[in-house]
Amino acid sequence: MAVKEDNFLLGSGDLFIGQVDDPATATEEEIVEALENVGAISGGAILTYKPSFQEVKSANRGTLFTMLTEEEITFKSGLLTWDLANLEKLSAAHYSEDTTKGERRIGLGGLKQVPVNYLRFVHKKVDGKKLTVNLFRAQNQSGFELTFDGEKETVLDAEFKALACPGKEQGNAVEIIEEI
Repeated sequence: MAVKEDNFLLGSGDLFIGQVDDPATATEEEIVEALENVGAISGGAILTYKPSFQEVKSANRGTLFTMLTEEEITFKSGLLTWDLANLEKLSAAHYSEDTTKGERRIGLGGLKQVPVNYLRFVHKKVDGKKLTVNLFRAQNQSGFELTFDGEKETVLDAEFKALACPGKEQGNAVEIIEEI
């Protein structure tokens, strides 16, 4: 039997967000065209998969089996370089730009729809190959906080929840692709 080399993941990556009409049927070309790099990342990124189970127990035999009842998948990342237009992708907000006045504006609050985005995180491994994390339908449900501190950079921490992608088989919320 061949011995497999150890594979270490070091460093962060690039975060892309965009609107893909039907992620279940979209081609890779359509997805890439829709995605936009949202900036440099601070503090890396975290993908969390948290399943919930229900145990079926017998009074005299203990646990007979468990049943997966729920899954929660989240992706967290801190955006170091950002612009106001990205806040519209993360929250119930309206972005506008007036080139005549030379201003950009974001209106927060009062809107009921938080956008659902296709999210792609691309990590470049030490060997130069890529590890790609795709959340087909991701929504920022944690809001955000902007801290303006003269001693530290402002980092926009975003936490996306993966939503199911109807019509997608073999994992309908997230996929991880590793180049080998």
